[in-house]
Amino acid sequence: MIKKVFLTLMVLLSVLGLCACSSAANDEAITERIASSVADLNGTAQNVSLEEKRIIQDQSLNVELGDWGNVKFISYEPDHSIDFEDVSFFLAKEGMVIYSFPYYYENNSTENYSGIFDSVAAVDFYDVNNDNIKDVIVIINYVTGAGPQGMTPRPRARIFLADNQKFNQKFNLATDLIDDITNNIEEKDLTIAAICEYLKSK
Repeated sequence: MIKKVFLTLMVLLSVLGLCACSSAANDEAITERIASSVADLNGTAQNVSLEEKRIIQDQSLNVELGDWGNVKFISYEPDHSIDFEDVSFFLAKEGMVIYSFPYYYENNSTENYSGIFDSVAAVDFYDVNNDNIKDVIVIINYVTGAGPQGMTPRPRARIFLADNQKFNQKFNLATDLIDDITNNIEEKDLTIAAICEYLKSK
């Protein structure tokens, strides 16, 4: 009788031990998923691997960007197997991607917006908001495919404002400025120089 009780207790302890291990493993997995989500929300780009053939070499530039230091700004063309995917932008340092810029369109898709990505026309770095930190100005060409001029590239401005908060460096989309430029600078006149000159008056 005592032997049976002892064996029963051993079985119960084994089951409880397995449950505890399983719970610990689940907790660890959940923690990893949360950490990954937080990294994505912060705009960091851990474990991002870029295809060399999709890097737009003539619009990927080495630059000194405040607390980021000397980095490479990368213009990265869409995956052409995905309909309406937009261009993406990254910062890299010592061969590693360290930051992914926020998307302008939901899910980085231009389907309901400006048409199909054609090219990156220009990239420059300029202190847009006079905080002594360089911001990023990009001009992107899109084609709509509609009408007689449907395949003529139409330029759109993209502005990223630097936000050098301690422990949380990032760039924010300047949507108000982008809308302002779209409404007040004609497409035929849209250049980096024209954007900078216009912003001086703001």
